[in-house]
Amino acid sequence: MFELIKTFQAHSNYVLGLAITPDNSILISTGMDNLVKYWKLPSYDLFKTFEEHSKSVNSLSIAPDGLTFATSSTDTTAKVWDFDSGNVLHTLKGHKKTVIAAEISPDSKFIATGSYDGKIKLWDANNGTELLTIKAFERNVASVSFSPDGTTLIGGGLGETFSFWQIPSGELVKRVSEHKIVVSGARYTPDGKFFVSIGSELLKIWNPKNWELLNTVHFDTKYPRPHAISPDSKIIVIGFDYKAQIWNIKEGELLDTIEVKPKGVDSLCFSPDGKSLLMGAADKKIRIWKLN
Repeated sequence: MFELIKTFQAHSNYVLGLAITPDNSILISTGMDNLVKYWKLPSYDLFKTFEEHSKSVNSLSIAPDGLTFATSSTDTTAKVWDFDSGNVLHTLKGHKKTVIAAEISPDSKFIATGSYDGKIKLWDANNGTELLTIKAFERNVASVSFSPDGTTLIGGGLGETFSFWQIPSGELVKRVSEHKIVVSGARYTPDGKFFVSIGSELLKIWNPKNWELLNTVHFDTKYPRPHAISPDSKIIVIGFDYKAQIWNIKEGELLDTIEVKPKGVDSLCFSPDGKSLLMGAADKKIRIWKLN
């Protein structure tokens, strides 16, 4: 299903964030070496490197218009960047511990951040003002995402639950308790027709219209790492130690397993056209697969 077409050294430590600009011209990567890097496509030649965080850069989210992007860091901040210049527009300060996730809303108005301090914060993307703080979990937040219409914020973390909050009010809309130990991912598919939640042992696929549980997938390896959903909403890829696995979302069917040498699969993303899958790993490399 996937053919490996390129592997290259990208960072001097784990590759933790990957995203391609909407026009498919630039790959942005982030790493445990505190760096943000730009790579030209399709050659994957490095042409810009930025060091604005003082510790590991843990995640990356590009605005739908491609003009800005957001990063999160172990230095307890998130940053909003101007894509063209690479300048930091805003530094989002307020969390007490590692910021593990930062995501830009579909309308580019908001940024959500999740931290190991158990809090999710909502920020104004235009001026960097903190709008809302949600005490989401007793301990670590693991993931944040928005509904496709941008009206709902979703968070997962240590524990059995994932939750939905109305924005910008922060009112709790729904809390679902269906997993064990941790919910490392909880998000809508891009087309809004499905919702996926990822626990320590299970992938669950839901119909968000009525919250009927459609499929439950039991992992053969516990503790999944990153995940990525294809732009056409048809497949989900989840990383584990030494491998990534691909499922059909509608049927919950395992389609393929990609085995890799490094233990840590730390980041995954699809190209905007869905024809390529990219992986960042603990061996400091980026791998690119072509979808056949």
